Amino acid sequence: MHTRRPFGHQFRLCFALFLALFAAGCQRYEWVHPTKSLEQFGTDKFSCEARASRLYPLAPVTDVEGGGYVYDNFPHCHRGYDGFRMCYARPPVYVPPTYTTRDLNEQPRNQAVESCLFSKGYQLVPAK
Repeated sequence: MHTRRPFGHQFRLCFALFLALFAAGCQRYEWVHPTKSLEQFGTDKFSCEARASRLYPLAPVTDVEGGGYVYDNFPHCHRGYDGFRMCYARPPVYVPPTYTTRDLNEQPRNQAVESCLFSKGYQLVPAK
């Protein structure tokens, strides 16, 4: 008797699709110019980054990820050697919120650098 695994073909198809999308998401890109050297690229990129930093300076902002809370231990009870029930509780513990810092201008600054490099004739192509 032939037994068929449920969803075998569909699973392989979905897995192959997942791998293809994952590999496409990992594609690296690099800047190239038809006539400029790597040294010239470094100089151009530096000037573009300096200009973008003037237009979009560092703007740190602090985000709170989850508010603080009090972790209150419930009493723990057990029978002692003398047969009596003993209960104890630890004092409540305050767990403070988690803070992260991000730069509000990071994305527009990166876009300004890209725009500047494009204006200088560079192209963004898949890395070899």
